[in-house]
Amino acid sequence: MPVYDAESMTITAQRVEKIAEEFRTSMDKLKGIQGDNPFGEVEDPDNPDKVAGTVGRFTEGMRSEFSAAASRVDAAGAALRKAVEAMSEADAVAAENLTARDL
Repeated sequence: MPVYDAESMTITAQRVEKIAEEFRTSMDKLKGIQGDNPFGEVEDPDNPDKVAGTVGRFTEGMRSEFSAAASRVDAAGAALRKAVEAMSEADAVAAENLTARDL
């Protein structure tokens, strides 16, 4: 029968949730092009916003990926916490059901 350590699982859930927060922090740092366009010399003269638009779409795509990752990691942390809660409840019920008998 497997042995579960609720305290270790809670610590793991906290660490997993910290990873989700790090994804969000990293996502907030993805800003794309701000101010003067650093790609001015390589742009198409007929479409000067082409590179900036491409970088913008890439930035938004990466922000979306970071957001999705953070959501999935949050779900993993929540699942760990629910498992700890269920285990603790089962342990409490089992302890209540134990009776001492005189034979």
